[in-house]
Amino acid sequence: MKYSNPRTEVTIEDYPIGRGRRGPAHFIIESNNKGERVARTTTGKPKKVTYCQKMRIVDGDDGKTYVIGKAGYNQVIVYPSNIKYPTYYHNSDPEFKQITELLNAA
Repeated sequence: MKYSNPRTEVTIEDYPIGRGRRGPAHFIIESNNKGERVARTTTGKPKKVTYCQKMRIVDGDDGKTYVIGKAGYNQVIVYPSNIKYPTYYHNSDPEFKQITELLNAA
């Protein structure tokens, strides 16, 4: 998987919002003294993930949106757009370098 276009905010107009319906979804990176985290809002209260040192919203080469973050212990994390079931990559994994470069470039 290749990622591109790192950013801190995006609105996806045709996002699946449940029960076969589609609508807008707004993703934003929140930042405070604890770190950064993403919040996704579709129809109601925002869904948020745990804090990372740095996070960005990116596009995957499969046409989907992902959230990448720098976690502790030499790890990066990749969330799919539903922000469930993240994948962790350690600095020995080949994906680690590309994700770290995107986080540092943004």
